[in-house]
Amino acid sequence: MAVVRFALLLAGLLSLNHAFAQSLNNRITLAQALQQAQANRLELTNQRLQTQIAESDEARRHAQWQPQLNAGADFRWNTQIQRSVIKNAPFANGQDLVLRFGTPFNNILNVQAEQKVYDAQSRIDRSINQLNAENQQTTLETRKVEVRQQVTEAYYQTVFNREKQRLSERARSRAQGYLEQAQARFRAGTLLESEFDRFSLDLSNAELTYRNDQRDYALSLENLRYRINAPQPVEPADSLRALFAEFQTLGLAVGNRPELRTEELNRQVNELNQRREQARLAPVVTAYGAYFAQQFSDAFNPFQSGTWFPYNYVGVRVNVPVFDGRQTRLNKQDYVRRAQINQNTLQQLKNDFDYELRAARNTLDQARENLAETQKNITQAQNILAIDRVRFDAGTLLLADFRNSEYSLQQAENNYLRAVYDVLLGQVQVRKALGNL
Repeated sequence: MAVVRFALLLAGLLSLNHAFAQSLNNRITLAQALQQAQANRLELTNQRLQTQIAESDEARRHAQWQPQLNAGADFRWNTQIQRSVIKNAPFANGQDLVLRFGTPFNNILNVQAEQKVYDAQSRIDRSINQLNAENQQTTLETRKVEVRQQVTEAYYQTVFNREKQRLSERARSRAQGYLEQAQARFRAGTLLESEFDRFSLDLSNAELTYRNDQRDYALSLENLRYRINAPQPVEPADSLRALFAEFQTLGLAVGNRPELRTEELNRQVNELNQRREQARLAPVVTAYGAYFAQQFSDAFNPFQSGTWFPYNYVGVRVNVPVFDGRQTRLNKQDYVRRAQINQNTLQQLKNDFDYELRAARNTLDQARENLAETQKNITQAQNILAIDRVRFDAGTLLLADFRNSEYSLQQAENNYLRAVYDVLLGQVQVRKALGNL
C-alpha cells in the first residue's frame, strides 16, 4: 500500500513539473511575440511572395531581349500529289501535258532566330518594374506596421486583464475575510442583519467581478495567440510595470509613413505609363534569320543522300504603328487623371496623418495627466488606510468604515492600472502616427 501511495505521489509531482515546465515554455515577452508574428502571419508571407513576383517582372522583361530560338521539323507524306495541265503544249507537239509537282515524301527541318533591336517601351518598362517592386516592398512594410500594432495592443490588453484579475482576486479574498468577521459579530449580536447582508452582497459582487475578469483574461489570451498565429497557447512574460518602465526609455522620433511612399510610387508609375503610351507609336525593330533543310524523296528515308536541299535567309523587320483608333491618346489621358488622383490622395493622406498625430498626442497627454492623478490618489488612499487601520485595531473605527477605506484603495489601484494601460496604448498610437512603430 505504501508503495502505491509513493508511486501516485511521484506521478503527481512529475505531472506538476511537466505542467510548470510547459507553462514556462509558453511564456513570451513582447519582443518575442512581435518576432513570432513577423514569421507566422500569413498575410506577411503572402506579401513577401507578391514582392518576389514583382521583382521577377524585370527578369522577364530582360529575357524578352535575349535571342528567341525555335527549331522545328515537318515530315509529310503526300498521299496524292498535286497535278497541273498545260493545254496544247508547243514543246509536246500541241498535245495536253500533265505535270506532277513534288514527290511522295517532303520533309523539312528548320531553325529560326529573332532578336529585338529597338523597342521604345522597354526602357520605360524597366523603370515601371523597379517602381512596382519597391511598391510591393513598401506594402510589406505597411503590413508589418499593422501587425506590430495589433500584436502590441493585444499583448498590452492581455497583461492589463491579467493584472485586473489579480486585483479582483485580492478584492474577493478581502470580501471573504470581511464576511467571516461580520458573521462572527452577527452571531455575537453586535452586528445588525442588514449590515451582515451588505457584506454578503459585497462578496457576491466581488466574485462576479472576478469571474468576468477571468473570462476577459482568457479571451485576451486567445486574441494574443490569434494575432501571433501561434500553434500553441501563449502567456505574456512581461508585467505591466515592466512594460511601462520600458516605455519610459523609448523615444518618439519622427519616421516615415509607408502609406505616403506607396501613393507616391503609384503616381510615378502612372506618369511612366503616360510615356509608355506615347512610346507605343515608335517603331519596333527586330532582326531575324532562319535555316531550312528540305528533302524530296520517293520513299521515306531521311538518311538518303542527295535528297536534302538547304536554304536560309536573314532580315530586319520594322513595325511602325500608323493608326490605332486613338487608343494611345485615350489611354494617355486616363493615366494623366490617375496621376492627379494619386496627387490628391497623397495630400489627403498627409492631412489625415497630421490630424491623427495631433489626436494621438492629445490622447497621450490626457492619459499621462490621468496617470499622475491616479498616482496621487493611491498615495492618499494608502495614507488614509494606514490611519484607519490603527483606529480599527484600537477599536475606534467600525468594520464597515475600515472596509470603505480599503475599497477606496482598491478603486485607486484599478484607476492606476487603467491609466498605465491607457498611456501604453497612447504611446503606440503616437508612434504609429509618427511612422516609427
